[in-house]
Amino acid sequence: MKKIFIILNILSLFILTGCESSKDINYNSEIRVNGPVLKISLIQTAHEIYNTNIENSYKDLSIESIYSETSIDSKKHYKWLNKTYSSIDEDMKNRLKNIFDSNSSWNYLNSVIELNDDANIYDIVNTINSDESLNLSSDLKNDIELFFNYFYDEHFKSYFNKNKYTLNKKASKLNNLLYENDVDIAKFIENVTNIKPNKDYVYTFYYSLNPISYQNFEYDNNVVSTISESTNVKDLLKISFHKYSHDLFDTFTDSPEFLNVCDLLRSDDNLVSLYKESDSHAYNFNDWCEENLIEGFSKYLDYRYSQYEYDFSNFVYDLDFYNYLKDINFNPDKITLEDASIEFYKKFCTYLIFISKDILDFLDIKILPS
Repeated sequence: MKKIFIILNILSLFILTGCESSKDINYNSEIRVNGPVLKISLIQTAHEIYNTNIENSYKDLSIESIYSETSIDSKKHYKWLNKTYSSIDEDMKNRLKNIFDSNSSWNYLNSVIELNDDANIYDIVNTINSDESLNLSSDLKNDIELFFNYFYDEHFKSYFNKNKYTLNKKASKLNNLLYENDVDIAKFIENVTNIKPNKDYVYTFYYSLNPISYQNFEYDNNVVSTISESTNVKDLLKISFHKYSHDLFDTFTDSPEFLNVCDLLRSDDNLVSLYKESDSHAYNFNDWCEENLIEGFSKYLDYRYSQYEYDFSNFVYDLDFYNYLKDINFNPDKITLEDASIEFYKKFCTYLIFISKDILDFLDIKILPS
């Protein structure tokens, strides 16, 4: 079954920024970058208009400031979103609201992601309305047909074509860099960890008009991700490292020892607080503990691969875990990734709650000196 997940929060601003130089870096030829395609950008941009004018998914954050602080082009895009919404008549505004009140944008994209890249507006609308898994009412199907055809003809077609030319040129430049060099990312990760990834993923990246977030899809051994205009070639590898890291951690994060440590981490007010504030809808708590390590490890892989130094966190413990792996000069011949992960969290657990000597001995936890 096809899996899809979406990251739509301010943290994604940092995931897609940071590295500027591509000098002396090799790249995996199994990565392909494409310009924007209608099947993705039509739905994404309609949802942006909905999000910026009807429902702010960033809660207390100012959407305008997020766009404005990202780039000049991002600020211009935000102005176009607002101007377009203002020019839409009330009937179409209501249809737009109903469409995205009823389903998230990724539900609709999940229906069309495997269409050909040259899919037209008819293909997109017909595929969504024919998708039984969406359980669309007849009224909602009508809204989808009327709104997306109207939106495409009256507003989006010219804007999309205008931006497509520039982003296609960027895609060509990135592909040239990717194919000038050739390295096996899966083999690199195996050398670092002594763990052979279960799959050799094929990555396809599509430029998106959305400058502040990206969406990621997975089916079979294919990973499809949208990227922003500011994405550079090393950012593509970061996404690849993060995806492969999920597979590595999934080999041990359901073990009793790791789950016991997760239970102890429930006493970490900082970890629990951020979990409840930002991602409790996307993860259970054990997955949240795992995600902190995955993000830290993917940072470490990027450091080993390109020597890029990190000094910011996306979660609570990701930067700490990245630094921990650097400090111990992680060597899988001396300590496995599983043992390194559990020992890292155990060190924090000893500071969080009072544990009797019997439990400490049982868990093999050593109290750190003050």
